[in-house]
Amino acid sequence: MFEQDRVITRLQQRVMREPAIAACFLSGSFGKRRDDDYSDLDVALIFDSDTSRELAWPRRREFIQSVLPYVPAKSFDAVHVRPFFHIALYSNGSKVDYRYESQESLSPNPWDADIRIIKDKNGWVEQFQTQSQTLAIPQPRISAEELAALDERFWVMFWDTLRLLARGDVSKPFTIYLELLHFTLPPLLFNLPAEDPTRQALLEAHYGQQPRPTRQHMKRLLEAYLAARTAIVSRQHLHFLPDQGFETAVKRLVDRLV
Repeated sequence: MFEQDRVITRLQQRVMREPAIAACFLSGSFGKRRDDDYSDLDVALIFDSDTSRELAWPRRREFIQSVLPYVPAKSFDAVHVRPFFHIALYSNGSKVDYRYESQESLSPNPWDADIRIIKDKNGWVEQFQTQSQTLAIPQPRISAEELAALDERFWVMFWDTLRLLARGDVSKPFTIYLELLHFTLPPLLFNLPAEDPTRQALLEAHYGQQPRPTRQHMKRLLEAYLAARTAIVSRQHLHFLPDQGFETAVKRLVDRLV
């Protein structure tokens, strides 16, 4: 739907003309051959040295536009995700994540075990992929200290949201609710495998324009949070002891408010 094949064809033509790029491959869904019409493209541009990569990095926007020269594009640095990482949005609907890597710095890793090679000077990518395929993906982990910090913040934001909803206000607590989801859900979802039954309930978080139904959703969010927290503690064998007296009292209070 979003012309990814066209992007790949033009990308291959472009990197073949660029001598500074020693190798190029696709990872993610295209590397695994599990892509569909809505998949984004994960592109690794490999330079032979850190110096070559640093020289190419300032021209990243020019390079990205040259892949599809007649398609308007907007691109963004995403170095908060990883160094030398740039995201391009082409107006044909294609989203492309460009990793600027170097043979000096890029080590074999399990996330690059399944790749689609676009360019490979001197067979470096084949050796890199072979070594990557011997490595297992590490399991997600959260420490007891990290979970405790998440838990403390959850209770404060949950109570602030519910307190204002009980007053009949749905506007002011909405921003707190968004912050609550932003801070709480990503680490919980990241540490729960897809098959865990407590994961789905987290995905059903909801906020509406009527205070009473929204308070009922908040109760279900609390139940989902506690179940997910318990599942993570059990799965990862964490030494985490919740304050049962406080939590039981709050749940009774929530029942009265809802």
